[in-house]
Amino acid sequence: MEPVGNESAASGVQGRDGATQPEAPVDCYVLFRSHTDGLALYGALKGAGVGARISPTPRAARAECGMSLLVSCDDEERIRAVARGCGAHIEGVARLPRQIKPDRDRYC
Repeated sequence: MEPVGNESAASGVQGRDGATQPEAPVDCYVLFRSHTDGLALYGALKGAGVGARISPTPRAARAECGMSLLVSCDDEERIRAVARGCGAHIEGVARLPRQIKPDRDRYC
């Protein structure tokens, strides 16, 4: 299953050898104080036809665990408008290099 969003990072990612690697895709994670706000927004986004996936909050976005919504960075303003409409409180939107590696379960 592919992540929502298809945005590339503005600059390349630095590899172990210090060389800059090709630009990595960027995903946006909507962060919440509670899962109640997250689930309310998830339902409202589905009703509005905006793509979203429930995801664990990446450690790069916040030290404590929790739920977040993986969304397209292009939809950020629309997501904030839907959140205001349904009363869900958003703590922020974290833009991170793609966390999901499509070949993570391949061993050969």
